Amino acid sequence: MRSILFFSFLIHSTLGSGLVKGLSEASEHSKLFPEIKGWKISGEIKVYTPETLYEYINGAAELYLSYDFQELQVAKYLNEKNASIIVEIYRHKTPVYAFGIYSQERPIVGDFLKIGAQGYFEEPILNFLVGNTYVKINSYSVGGKASEVLQTFANKVVENIDGEGAFPKILTCFPDEGKKQNSERFFAKNFLGHGFLHSAFTADYIIKNSTFRLFIIQGANSKDCEEMLKQYVQLTGSAQEDLKEDRYTLSDPYHGDVALSWKGKYIWGVLNLDEENLRIKYLRRMEELLRIREYF
Repeated sequence: MRSILFFSFLIHSTLGSGLVKGLSEASEHSKLFPEIKGWKISGEIKVYTPETLYEYINGAAELYLSYDFQELQVAKYLNEKNASIIVEIYRHKTPVYAFGIYSQERPIVGDFLKIGAQGYFEEPILNFLVGNTYVKINSYSVGGKASEVLQTFANKVVENIDGEGAFPKILTCFPDEGKKQNSERFFAKNFLGHGFLHSAFTADYIIKNSTFRLFIIQGANSKDCEEMLKQYVQLTGSAQEDLKEDRYTLSDPYHGDVALSWKGKYIWGVLNLDEENLRIKYLRRMEELLRIREYF
């Protein structure tokens, strides 16, 4: 009899601990989703990992994974009129990767909002960035107050997320003169289609009727940058023997002349700009800003 009672105790203990663990995990997920007056979460909060993300965004999953996606949590809210709000919270490994995926999707021209680091409204959605999370909020059948409702949700979600409301600091090393607002991006890998160039920050410019792009590549160290530059020189067939920290112009078979500079673990440069004096001006200004911001 004692053995039966003991066995029963073990079963209930195991089930109980499992139930507590399950409740704990559900509670952990629900912490990100706020209570909103007039709205209730409908159904379970869904959680997707790198292995299952394709189940939710099949066509875009590979892009998100390339930006070191970690987890997606999704909650659906309903009100008494059966309008719905879907909140999607994408968590990436670092704030830089979160900025990267955000930068790939945000418009250059839009209704931008000061929510987190930045947000934008394009009915019926409001997307924003904060810390290492990229949040998308979609509205359905909300009516004429969609913007107001979405901003209410966004402001409440921000309060529940741990993270800085700022873009990566290195973006301040792009000169202001001629820069197109909201054109900054981060490419996680294969910059310019070259696997050896790793990742890069970019910004678009227009000045003197010239449209061009500046970029900054951060290597692991000086040796890493030397290796990237060496492979780029080989690709372009340039007659460079002993590479050193200096300024170069390489004739890329796919992108034309690329003016760039190398110092320490940074390579920065100019694309699609024919005027040499202007290229040199921007290379020097970026070097100055990198030094002022204490990157070297």
